Amino acid sequence: MDSNTISSLIDQTFAAYSAGDLDGFVSGMAKDMHYEDNSGGPLEGREAFKRYASGWFDACSDGTLRPGRRIITGGEAAVEMQFKGTHDRAEMFGVPASGAVIEFQFVVLLRFADGELCELKAFYNPATTWQALGILTDIPSTPT
Repeated sequence: MDSNTISSLIDQTFAAYSAGDLDGFVSGMAKDMHYEDNSGGPLEGREAFKRYASGWFDACSDGTLRPGRRIITGGEAAVEMQFKGTHDRAEMFGVPASGAVIEFQFVVLLRFADGELCELKAFYNPATTWQALGILTDIPSTPT
């Protein structure tokens, strides 16, 4: 796959999420795709990832995922991402819908094969979400 095709697939995938289309979000993922992030164990398969992603869909009625800068080489990409959503519908991390705005930036590493996303690894700071939900307070500031 060339870099333009991969870039288009990245845009389509995350535009579906931002449009509230869970099926569209996972439609370009391989059935046996692999997902992992820096705060939990890996998930194997598109259906397992869809169940995970549905928690974010269920909790935030207006969740958006916006891809930014990207580096694409071969069948792989590194992409800066931004999430923003209002926690207004379902429980998240044990917290009932709170109305809190959750916003954070993160990076994903993606691998494509045969026209499908086959691996997604996310690297983010979960403390940002926990702080927005009131789970984590009194985070020390960065020394100056």
